[in-house]
Parts: sequence; structure tokens; C-alpha cells
Amino acid sequence: MVLVEGSEVSLRVLEQSDLDYIYRTINSIDSIGEYDVIQLTSWGEIEKWFKTPILSEDLVMLVIERNVDKKILGFVVYYTVHPFLKLLEIGFQIFSKEDRGKGYATEAVNLLLKFLFSSKNVERIQATTHVENIASQKVLENNGFIREGELRCSLYRNGRYYNTYIYSILRRDWEKLCLGH
Repeated sequence: MVLVEGSEVSLRVLEQSDLDYIYRTINSIDSIGEYDVIQLTSWGEIEKWFKTPILSEDLVMLVIERNVDKKILGFVVYYTVHPFLKLLEIGFQIFSKEDRGKGYATEAVNLLLKFLFSSKNVERIQATTHVENIASQKVLENNGFIREGELRCSLYRNGRYYNTYIYSILRRDWEKLCLGH
């Protein structure tokens, strides 16, 4: 079921038929970007993602699918960081190196923002990225996110800690972008 459709990609719910591909891909070192956290995921966790209702407070994964050939390109996620403040955090990943840098992540994040701001009572959406991950920073900035600061030693990868940038977008800023003001 497609939730939001863009010109190049669509976001859709995870289907039972996707589970094997998602399981193999996210557990492949080749699909993990050089700045992503290496975290192997069990089959049970993948099944849990599939069973999580779209309106749940837990982590929700949506598949990024290329419109022209229905190829799964990656995923976007959102989850509640602070339940009382209705604070959401998002993440995104394009699996294949060949598909990165083509604007798919930028459009997918744009579609995710459209879905979240139009369907949820949320004022702020945030994201973090490795300080050296320029590509992800551009995806966020191209979607109106503002870099708010640097979180020290907040990402662990390959035996050491790295700093991350924290970004956010507010509903009113997103609405201004949509209206072209």
C-alpha cells in the first residue's frame, strides 16, 4: 500500500513479501553506508517491524520504492523520542551505492515530512547525522532542516565514538516551504 507518491519514489508500508530482501540487505556490510552504525538485525526484529501498526509509538519503517520499476531502494523510519512532547525523529537509508546521490533520499524525506506533518499532531521532527556525512546533511538541509548543534560522542562505530549533528524542522517552517514563502 503506497502512503505517499512522489515523482521518482514512493513510500509504502512494509509487505510480508519484502521481509527476506530487507533482512538480507540490512545485514549486508555492502548496504551499510560508511557513516551508519553497524547493527545486525535478527529475523524476529524484521518480523516485528512488519507487525508494527502504522500508528504505533514504536519504530515505524516505510519502504522507499522507485516508481518506474518498483525496485526497493531503501527505507525511512520514524519513532517517538519523547512521548509527552510529541517529538519525532526520522532516519533514512539508501541500500545500494549505485542508487545513492541520485536524489532518492531527498525526495523520500520530503514525502515522509508530508506524511508526518499532515497525519500526526507533531510540531518538531528531528534527525541526527555523522559530522562527516555531507550527503545526509544535504538531504536534511534540502528539506528545510536546520542544524541546531553538535552532539559529542553520540555515535559508536568501529570501536570508537563520533560526534553527530542534530537537525530539526518545525511544522511552521515546513508549511512555509510548502507554500513557497
